[in-house]
Amino acid sequence: MPAGRPVLAQSGSETVIDFSIPSQPLASALSRYGDATGNEALYEGGLADGRLSADVQGRLTPTEALQRLLAGTGLVARFVAEGTFVLAPAPQHKSKQAMPAAHQRYYALIQEDVLDTLCRLHEARPNHYRLVTVFWIAQSGAVEDLLRVGTSGSASTDQLIDQTLRGLKFREPPPADFVQPVRLLFVPQGPGVNPGCATADARLRAHGAAP
Repeated sequence: MPAGRPVLAQSGSETVIDFSIPSQPLASALSRYGDATGNEALYEGGLADGRLSADVQGRLTPTEALQRLLAGTGLVARFVAEGTFVLAPAPQHKSKQAMPAAHQRYYALIQEDVLDTLCRLHEARPNHYRLVTVFWIAQSGAVEDLLRVGTSGSASTDQLIDQTLRGLKFREPPPADFVQPVRLLFVPQGPGVNPGCATADARLRAHGAAP
């Protein structure tokens, strides 16, 4: 599933905590925030360079504290799993409107290409694990960076998923102003839950590339 609108999402724990994080280089502020909350920040190398956090003082929930800490940095956070969030540049809001059709189409293309790739691999087929992948796409359409949150339960499968997705190149480059990073959530197959391989298998058979 795509990450959706780039706004701060709440973590699972919203206990009020006594924060005292003075304004400082963002990387060190995020480290102090993580020590206080147990929440881990994931971001591309260099993204925090040259940015200062806002002052965070008082009794606040982790979400409130993170909102204050990032104020004025030009960054937003998305929780992608319990206790783990990704930082990304805040988009420029021209107006409150639906996602452009070209972006919606590209999200669908991303999901198709990822499923078509993983569903070819017996060990890595997304039907028995729950994890989140977060990745950045270069202008060439190639995966530029990848973060995996969670595990398939097997170190060899995790390695195969990481290696496969890092080597993926989408059939089209991302549209201009496409919001990144992209998040995909994989869940185990169960009642009312289809991990997507049935549809991917049909597409692959139609193109003569059955799994």
